Amino acid sequence: MVDFAELKKFFLFNLIGSLIICALVAVVTVLIGSFNEVTGRVLFTLAMVVVHSLVSLAFIWDNEKQNTFERLAFFINVLFILIVVSFVTSIFGIWKIIPGDIVGQLYATYFIIAFASLHGDILSKALNKEAYIDVIVYINYLFMVVVVLMLQPIVYLNDATKVLGEFYFRVLAAMGIIDGTLSVLTIIFYKLYMNKHPKVESVLLNSSENSVGSQEVKKKGLSIWVWILIVYLVFQIIAPLLFFASSFLY
Repeated sequence: MVDFAELKKFFLFNLIGSLIICALVAVVTVLIGSFNEVTGRVLFTLAMVVVHSLVSLAFIWDNEKQNTFERLAFFINVLFILIVVSFVTSIFGIWKIIPGDIVGQLYATYFIIAFASLHGDILSKALNKEAYIDVIVYINYLFMVVVVLMLQPIVYLNDATKVLGEFYFRVLAAMGIIDGTLSVLTIIFYKLYMNKHPKVESVLLNSSENSVGSQEVKKKGLSIWVWILIVYLVFQIIAPLLFFASSFLY
């Protein structure tokens, strides 16, 4: 079991130490009167420590309020791994161990993996409710994996449109539309199921209590993570349609 109090303390000490070192480097730079490339890289490195510590702390604080680590354990575990990998990548980029364009490509892959893990984790919460929902979720997993894999050549190829051809992007758009549609359907069916079974505990719904007369009425709304996913999925469905529609019109 992870001791989140100790983990928070670790990140806070990182922040404090980084800020103190930044201040010392800045003071020395002012006194010397020169700001060279090495000094800039040191400051940038410390800035990355601060940024990654703040991101980690944000998730720890969110967990204390909404128990996110337990509700979306797979997503959070993947995200913390990516935060560590991201920090190493940023350091390698700052000190020119790997080229800047590769750093950008790696971060694009990290984002895709992070969002796919959120997507997959949320879909998994709809399993074992109804047989037809399970079928939709498993088919959705297949299309989600296809979309993630098809995005990778686009990230790493310099001229992806020329190399892969227009048909590749049409197939990707079609896969994305199917993926998004299945996910939205899963969330809708899941919400309908929960409305029919109000006593069933849900990890995707946030409960709130409102007073109606002398009674407390509990209302369940979708988690913020689910809403983030829904907004992205709607965009994933509509964006390709608008793009190809505009190409036919103009």
